[in-house]
Amino acid sequence: MTQPLSADTTAEAAEVQFAAWRRMSPAEKLAQVESLNATVLLLEREGIRMRNPSMSEEELRRAVLVKRLGPELAERVFQADTRER
Repeated sequence: MTQPLSADTTAEAAEVQFAAWRRMSPAEKLAQVESLNATVLLLEREGIRMRNPSMSEEELRRAVLVKRLGPELAERVFQADTRER
């Protein structure tokens, strides 16, 4: 029997989920990953927005990049973006 990925999932439910994943084509799996990634990025952005409702769109974009890339790499991205304008 398959080990559940979560404590609130039964082994039987996990087996059904794993069987569904095994039936998926690589393209279907990639589409699932892309969809989950987009959802995570949206939740990250909206979480920052909820904690900082007065941020402008530019400030929000920068805050997201700092969170995602770290301050050093984000600063390099900001500098490159400014030079390209």
